[in-house]
Amino acid sequence: MRRLTLAGVLVLFAQVSAGCEEDPVGTTENIVIQLSGIKEGDIVSGVVEKSKNVTTESGNPYGAFLQHVRTALGRNPSRIEVTRAEITLDGSSRGVISLQDLFAAQVDVYLDADIGGTVPVARVTAPTGMGPVACSVIATTDSLAPIMDALLSGNFRVGVRGATNRLPTDDFDARLDVRIGFAAFE
Repeated sequence: MRRLTLAGVLVLFAQVSAGCEEDPVGTTENIVIQLSGIKEGDIVSGVVEKSKNVTTESGNPYGAFLQHVRTALGRNPSRIEVTRAEITLDGSSRGVISLQDLFAAQVDVYLDADIGGTVPVARVTAPTGMGPVACSVIATTDSLAPIMDALLSGNFRVGVRGATNRLPTDDFDARLDVRIGFAAFE
């Protein structure tokens, strides 16, 4: 008969704990950041890029998400994670009729903070059609750590960046919707 030692109990506890996922205190799946006015002037070295402050959308849904979480906890959460992202080309775009007209290869959705820098959070390769196109979330707790204070205060920008075949002399005006989800943890 095998006896369970203290070391065995700790290993068993670690294995059971690793299988349990922490439930978020709050989530939001549909914060839409409308990036309008993506034009030829936004192309630098074959890359098109545009960003916008998360708090500038009507009703400030990210701010409402933070307030809900703070009310539930009585304080800030310990961390915020990105749960999903997708991009859609708005039908009112001019000179661009599909995502492949704007992006030639990999597209990154990123979060950018004045302190902590820029963190790619989701990625899609060669998006087609108008969308919505789901992006693979690549952000981790560790990669978001440098901008966590900005995430907790709502002081950051959401942006997209991708290689383009467009030229700085092309005449176009693209509008993208970036739909991004967040989860807050105790």
